[in-house]
Amino acid sequence: MTAAPWVRVVIVTMNEGPLLGQCLTALLAQTDPAFEAVVVANGSDPAVLDPELPDDARVHVVRLPDNVGYSLANNLGADHDTGGPVPPFVATLNPDAFPAPHWLAALRAAADRHPGAAAFASLQRDAADPGQCDGLGDEMAPVCLVWRGGIWGRVPPVERLVEGECFSACAAAALYRRAAWDAVGGFDGRFFCYLDDTDLAYRLRLRGGAVVFVPTAQVRHVGSATNGVDSDFIRYHTSRNRVWLYVKNTPGVLVWLLLPAFVAVVGLLLARAAWRGRLAIDAEGVRDGLRGLPLAWRQRRAIQAARAVPWWTVARAMTWDPRRFLRRAARRGRVRAP
Repeated sequence: MTAAPWVRVVIVTMNEGPLLGQCLTALLAQTDPAFEAVVVANGSDPAVLDPELPDDARVHVVRLPDNVGYSLANNLGADHDTGGPVPPFVATLNPDAFPAPHWLAALRAAADRHPGAAAFASLQRDAADPGQCDGLGDEMAPVCLVWRGGIWGRVPPVERLVEGECFSACAAAALYRRAAWDAVGGFDGRFFCYLDDTDLAYRLRLRGGAVVFVPTAQVRHVGSATNGVDSDFIRYHTSRNRVWLYVKNTPGVLVWLLLPAFVAVVGLLLARAAWRGRLAIDAEGVRDGLRGLPLAWRQRRAIQAARAVPWWTVARAMTWDPRRFLRRAARRGRVRAP
């Protein structure tokens, strides 16, 4: 018998096949066994899904006939009735992310050390080359350019990595306090996927919840295993959702002060897409983002009315130096000098 689950791990899958099997094998090998897992089969083919499902009472399956999107599927998994008490934490884990044995134990210990934090980010290594960094916590510029800190560089020795704040937790391997998750309603299902985890972290921050990077909580991550690297699908949703991310969440006076810079950045991104011969899909995303502004503005009113901290507190969590975005740098102080 194991202790009552302290965390529900939600895994949204859509025909990942053996990747899902590898993910679940790694999850079931955790040194902290007090978890439950909810696999949300997001329009998955049973012939692809079923062979990868283990015979373990901790693993529950939600079968959705259609693909409702990553964002909504995570919410459905978080709210699924497993027949027991609701754990006080929710973790999101992508089917192409393979946690190290101490992943959950490290996140649990960090949650104890940081009782005021709402979310926790993992150290992500590239699955094909574990020495290459896939993320040291997500960072964001004020104009809603988002990146995984340190991506594509080499992973520093863990003893040189500092546990501390990042702007957001990449949902490929993240932990959230259930109370904070419920207070903001989890992911925004309208995002479908991409930038939805940043949007969630932004809303948590507006209510005073910090996000902490935990270097001892490690996963190996394939990345874009479902939708492809730099695919039209990714480009469309990122272009569209960036508009909503900015309008919904940018606090106070910043939304107007930064608007010219935001418009300029969107224009530069469209110009780059045109230079690469891919303008149509990026422009479609921006167009649909603008079409969705009335609802985004209504959401903004509710989000900003619930804001519990001054705008400058949230602003301090952003990365204002554009050179750090160009280098995809992690937060200052993340890595100690050798």
